[in-house]
Amino acid sequence: MLIKWRGYLQGEFGRYLVAGGLAFLCDFSVLYVLTDVVGTHYLWSAFFGYMAGLVVSYSLNIKWVFVHRKYDSWLAELSIFNLIVVIGLLLNESLIYWLVEFQSVNYLYAKIVTTGVILFFNFFAKKWFLFRSPVVLPIPGIHND
Repeated sequence: MLIKWRGYLQGEFGRYLVAGGLAFLCDFSVLYVLTDVVGTHYLWSAFFGYMAGLVVSYSLNIKWVFVHRKYDSWLAELSIFNLIVVIGLLLNESLIYWLVEFQSVNYLYAKIVTTGVILFFNFFAKKWFLFRSPVVLPIPGIHND
């Protein structure tokens, strides 16, 4: 059983879960401290927590999680990464707001639920737009070796 789990963790999605878990701990800690200790509104705390988790996530995604990089230009890669982040941030804030204000869910529980949604969105968006190997399609009439 341990060998099976080790195989999952060696794959990109497994490494992404570990990196995401570390980013979540950072995000969740900032959210809690800013809201309950400092007294910041939960949506501002969620924003700053998301940004703190983003720093952890970006570092680990680039260095450890994904095998292939689609772009040679760090500027192009960072621009697309930031676009994905902004969409993820909008989803994060919207879902937390909806759960807290309209479903009466505690903001910490709302963050946990939201993280599950954002996790899959971010993985597939980053994998598709940033970290996949180039696809070489055969051109009819040309020998592709």
